[in-house]
Amino acid sequence: VLPGIIESAMAHGALRVWVAPCATGEEAYSLAILIDELIQQRQISLAVKIFATDVNELCIETASQGVYQQDRLSNVTHARLKKYFTQNEDGYRISPKLRQQVVFATHDILQDAPFTKLSLVSCRNLLIYWKPGAKKKALSLFNFSLRDSGTLFLGPSESTTELESAYEAINEKWQIYRKIAPV
Repeated sequence: VLPGIIESAMAHGALRVWVAPCATGEEAYSLAILIDELIQQRQISLAVKIFATDVNELCIETASQGVYQQDRLSNVTHARLKKYFTQNEDGYRISPKLRQQVVFATHDILQDAPFTKLSLVSCRNLLIYWKPGAKKKALSLFNFSLRDSGTLFLGPSESTTELESAYEAINEKWQIYRKIAPV
């Protein structure tokens, strides 16, 4: 779905993404890498901003550093490791270009104001721990955050059941949804 998200973002002049929760940053940086690769393939210029949030301040501190040990990068290809990381005595540091695209912040999804004008919200493996009322509130906030036809990416055991009228499935296997109505 990323190529379509990028095409849509071109019309808005910027691509805005929210990763919540971001834990120690791997997902946010992975999305930044995939988006950068697609932008380079298309030879286009597009401002990218990824908001990566978590309630855990220690996770945010770790993610902000953008440094990972080799075992944490075992699924990263050699070509991507060489292109997007520099090795130092602490491990592998994410490239400054990608680091500048990601804004890390402590944020409580249910308590703090949501981000807006987003093309993509990724909230994987959080809603499974919440009761239906909290899930519905989160899905409603994500809906508010997304542009029309924006994309919501959930974890493998999650769905939009609590707010079905607001989303349609793009890919049920991977739990990818499109905003179809504001709530």
